Amino acid sequence: MNVGGDSRSKLAWNLNVNYSLPVGSSEGGRIAYFPSLTYKPSPSVNVTVSPSWDHDFTAQQFVTSRSDATAPAGFGGVRYVFGRLEQKTFAVNTRVNATFTPNLTLELFAQPFLASGHYTSFKEFAKPKSGEMIYYGRDNGSTVTATTDASGGTTGYAVDPDGGGAAAAFTFDNPDFNVRSLRGTAVMRWEYRPGSTLFFVWTQQREGFDSFGDFEFSRDRSQLFRDRPTNIFQVKATYWLGK
Repeated sequence: MNVGGDSRSKLAWNLNVNYSLPVGSSEGGRIAYFPSLTYKPSPSVNVTVSPSWDHDFTAQQFVTSRSDATAPAGFGGVRYVFGRLEQKTFAVNTRVNATFTPNLTLELFAQPFLASGHYTSFKEFAKPKSGEMIYYGRDNGSTVTATTDASGGTTGYAVDPDGGGAAAAFTFDNPDFNVRSLRGTAVMRWEYRPGSTLFFVWTQQREGFDSFGDFEFSRDRSQLFRDRPTNIFQVKATYWLGK
């Protein structure tokens, strides 16, 4: 679904919504919102803010694999482990374009990005070319146990695919994730003589990773601005060799 106002007006808006199955569906689902707001206070200034929120469930997301001669037939002696992934993503694209004179302009861009992913319902396919799954902890006498650290946080999982059967138990690290980043750019253009231009460019990049798995906007936003930034400043010049 997409709706919007008059793009020629001083304040223009637009909203795009994407929806598939309900996000709680066992088959996976998604709902995402992409609003956008553009403000033109004057003919020489344009400000656009475009936030987005995406809540997505993937029913079978690959996690890891383990060699095992007792794995279901047809998989070449390998167990392919899948999980149900709940992913939440928030981002904001902000752009400012300003023209001070025909020879002097400024462009600003910033994009904070926060995402989380939480895995549950670990499983494997029962046979090739089939949607039938073997859920650990529910089917074939299998067990799955979370391993934790001193603070109680989940560090990984221990799986026995068939309980007391011949299959070897195995472990894997917690696949949950929190990813955050911030990209910012400022570009000033000065045409100091016809055909000759100076560009002053500043770029900042911040990024970080944790394995909480849950989405907490306040916590993740605060941590983003504590992540160490990388700053790059560049100057580019062009010169017109005219007659």
